[in-house]
Amino acid sequence: MLRVVQVFVSGIVLAGITLAGVSEASAQEPEKPVLTLDGDAAVVTILIKPDKTADFESVVAKLKEALAKSEKAERKQQLAGLKVFKSNQLAQGNAVYIFIVDPVVKGQEYDITRLVAEVFPVEVQEVFAKYRDSFAGRAIASLTKVP
Repeated sequence: MLRVVQVFVSGIVLAGITLAGVSEASAQEPEKPVLTLDGDAAVVTILIKPDKTADFESVVAKLKEALAKSEKAERKQQLAGLKVFKSNQLAQGNAVYIFIVDPVVKGQEYDITRLVAEVFPVEVQEVFAKYRDSFAGRAIASLTKVP
């Protein structure tokens, strides 16, 4: 029985050391984007619950603020190429927001909460909650410029 306990404890210690090493390594490497866009431009359609449009618009405002305040040149490029519109028509009973991204900044993060977290790490939980609670769907269309 003592041998079983020793093996179990050794396994836990080894797992802890391994996880600590993984955490340290991932802290040193930049995170890979979870949402990149392809093509020359993109149209992102986001459906928002009709009673949550004010919350979503505050998320969009925080996104734009984060891009503007970021020290990364790529974020300034993303902001310059971002236009956000709201449709007067509903889709499946939801408000429709259209993000036009032109040009797409290749290889860069486009996930809203990750972009906000880069500049506002304390506020991101509140922003994420608003986004999550308002979200009803999303579609992304990558576009290639026609010569």
